[in-house]
Amino acid sequence: MDALEQHVRQIAHRLNLFREGERVVVAVSGGPDSLALLHILHALRDVWHLSLVVAHLDHALRPTSREDATFVGRVATNLGLFCVRERQDVRAYAKTHHLSLEEAAREVRYRFLAQVAHATQATAIATGHTADDQAETVLMHFLRGAGLSGLKGMRARRPLAIPPREPSSPVHATMDVVRPLLFTPRRDIEAYLERKGLHPVLDETNFDTTLFRNRLRHELLPFLEREYQPNVRVLLARSAETLGVDWDFIQQEANAAWARLAACAPHAITFPREAFLALHPALQRLLVRRACFTLRPLLRDVTWEHITNALAIATHGETGAQATLPGHLALRCDYDHICIEHHPSVHGWPQLDLPMSPPLMPDTTFSLGEWKLRLRLVPREALETSPFENEDRWQAFLDAARIRLPLRLRVRQPGDRFHPLGMPGEVNLADFLITQKVPAPVRDALPLLVDADNDILWVVGVRISEKAAIRNTTTDVLHLVLQKILEA
Repeated sequence: MDALEQHVRQIAHRLNLFREGERVVVAVSGGPDSLALLHILHALRDVWHLSLVVAHLDHALRPTSREDATFVGRVATNLGLFCVRERQDVRAYAKTHHLSLEEAAREVRYRFLAQVAHATQATAIATGHTADDQAETVLMHFLRGAGLSGLKGMRARRPLAIPPREPSSPVHATMDVVRPLLFTPRRDIEAYLERKGLHPVLDETNFDTTLFRNRLRHELLPFLEREYQPNVRVLLARSAETLGVDWDFIQQEANAAWARLAACAPHAITFPREAFLALHPALQRLLVRRACFTLRPLLRDVTWEHITNALAIATHGETGAQATLPGHLALRCDYDHICIEHHPSVHGWPQLDLPMSPPLMPDTTFSLGEWKLRLRLVPREALETSPFENEDRWQAFLDAARIRLPLRLRVRQPGDRFHPLGMPGEVNLADFLITQKVPAPVRDALPLLVDADNDILWVVGVRISEKAAIRNTTTDVLHLVLQKILEA
């Protein structure tokens, strides 16, 4: 057995990375790390009686990317392994969801791998992240001011987590990401490939130093190795492993404190003040962060400044004192409680907790927290009230023949425009919400009903679009009614 294969076997045993008889999807780009990973797992498969499936995603970002897919398919065939290859437009995904290319590529790739794992009944996805990748990740997070959550870097095995941008493609909680090479320096990977006579493909974008991670890889880390610590990559990877174990312990304590103290309602999470302040400050910080992301799942980040200011108010603030948190949230002190809550103006409005809902079809019901939306397709003559006399802001009448299904609910996006009923043309949605006096804390998560073209048909609770408005010639009507569940 090759020395590197033996090393990976020892690491996998020490960390219990694989389960006996497990089916594993191996993510293979065709580059050095993933090619080495595939051959190492193939060599070790009988140790755990693993069943391997090769998965390759073509991100359509380079002219030569189709050649990479062909190469991976050929490698899989030579090893006698089943291979799934797919091409997706990452640039379009990045534009749709307002992400950087790096963020979009990662999300699309993991969603694809999750779909392959689900289809093949695999319970793990193996990726070729190395000790160098871990060092880059930890250093990148450190330079951005991350806490323990970021400095722990990547874990050798952990549940897969994908942002909820595509609810129609669920990710199952039993699916894990496994990184068997996380404690292997890239130089050992290159030596292994040379010993085995393997020739990977090279991605020229890995040398583009306009990307932050690439600057760390090609400039900062070599400088640190040369001037300060020759073994800095492995040391950073070891530090991340230690911090990861510490993080697991703190998370266990935070979970227990949350279960014991948090009282959750749709618009607020409350803690007994005396018991909260008796917690270690590390747990206080985690509970405030968790409360923020529970109330506002779409939050991108909660900063050190936000949490520090909130805890100062919680500790020293008098009754009624408040601290501002992101996402139009606030921490408020009562005599006996600490409450993290939505801005009061949100309470009378529905809020969408996902960037986009699953497809919505007529004659269905969709829940939005304490609200529910009913969609009903009815002949116009069967309507009990005239669509032209509707004064209920929580119901809408749309011409079914003018709608391209499926419908979805989504939150607003930069640059959104639509044509409000009764106005001469399109307007900027952000400006329209201001003129209609929609409270600022409501706007980011206000549901928008859109059609298959992503055109806005109804700014819920505000106005429908001219595009799908009822005409004198309308025969079939899509009737939408939004109600608070307690009132239904």
